[in-house]
Amino acid sequence: MTLRRIGDLAVFPVGLGCAGFSLDHADDPARAERTVRTAVDAGITLLDTALAYTPAGQDNHNERLLRRILAGLPDRDRIVVATKGGHCRDGDTFPIDGRPSTLAAHCASSLRALGVDRIDLYHLHHPDPAVPIEESVGALVELRDAGHIAHIGVSNVSLDQLRRAQRVAPIASVQNKLSIHDRANLDVAEHCFRTGVAFLAYSPLGGSGRSSGPVGTALTWLLELRPNVIPVVGATRPRHAGEAAAAGL
Repeated sequence: MTLRRIGDLAVFPVGLGCAGFSLDHADDPARAERTVRTAVDAGITLLDTALAYTPAGQDNHNERLLRRILAGLPDRDRIVVATKGGHCRDGDTFPIDGRPSTLAAHCASSLRALGVDRIDLYHLHHPDPAVPIEESVGALVELRDAGHIAHIGVSNVSLDQLRRAQRVAPIASVQNKLSIHDRANLDVAEHCFRTGVAFLAYSPLGGSGRSSGPVGTALTWLLELRPNVIPVVGATRPRHAGEAAAAGL
């Protein structure tokens, strides 16, 4: 098993997406803890969360949940937590707001929820059509320079948006949808490979189902695509987390 790079971070080849713990199973924190512990015990070191991953009326639910779970792990220091801002929940809507002032407020909220002084990896969750991506990424540069985040990432970006972001700052990672069934972002993944950027592939199983065979095939396709690709699997049960980790060994 060869670790994969996100900036100067080295992580297990498969990450765990944690959205489902709050968007689908917010009433079962015990299962979330078992799933995270199974993933970590199996080798996974990248956990993906976001400000927007929360039930209505419960700010930062997913980030606060991870803080509680990680506090009980003896090897917390080896875990890389990636979170995202510029996108939040407001009742049943999920507004996008990439203004610098909003990103600063979102980052501060995530720092408090996670209980950390610095976030390992912070993504702009969605480009804001009303705000040039250069302004949003510039705000992340200010957060990095202030010591609030270690690495800058962007998510749900087109190739043009990524190139524009890279003119503002070194981008450590891109988190876009990619799977053997949905290859629309192959051009972005290839550009990331050529420019030394990690590509975090969300929804990596596409329509492959949950049996161990299709899961292994789907993840192997991504892992063999390019060495910068890191599938982020949204497992919400311990068994599924273990299957995902096995693909990265």
